[in-house]
Amino acid sequence: MPEHLVTWEGFTVRVDGERVNEMARAQAKGAVDELRISFRPGQIQISGRKKVAFVAVPFSAGVSGIFVEGKTVVVPVSNIVHIPTPFLSGLLLPVIRNLISGRVPGDAVTLRPPLTIVIRLDRFLPPFVDVQIEKIDIIEGGLAVRMGPGGATPPPPGGKR
Repeated sequence: MPEHLVTWEGFTVRVDGERVNEMARAQAKGAVDELRISFRPGQIQISGRKKVAFVAVPFSAGVSGIFVEGKTVVVPVSNIVHIPTPFLSGLLLPVIRNLISGRVPGDAVTLRPPLTIVIRLDRFLPPFVDVQIEKIDIIEGGLAVRMGPGGATPPPPGGKR
């Protein structure tokens, strides 16, 4: 690791599931009628309801693991119930993009077939930050993200690094 102004050896960041729910519901408003994301050890359960032609169609899906591939986070969605995968992926990706709209470029979050969410971390961070994610655990009430060693050296005022 190159020398940085600020360095760290590693730490754990916790993501609050209830806050994720609040943000997801706000961004999904109008796209779905109900949305709930539950975090249990080793499992994220996504459920909701969408009106289709005046009929409320329930849907659910699960995530049983979140994987790190270098600077990319991979979230395979499985156990899809009550709604065809193409419809859910057409609904899910816009909701995810709305959650981060205005914050990151559009290519930061993509889908791999059949339904795997791929998040490019390098598109979220300034170029002068060197960060590694070692592991992401699904825990009761949210996520625990284990960060590895890293550092940052902001560019000098008016300069680039």
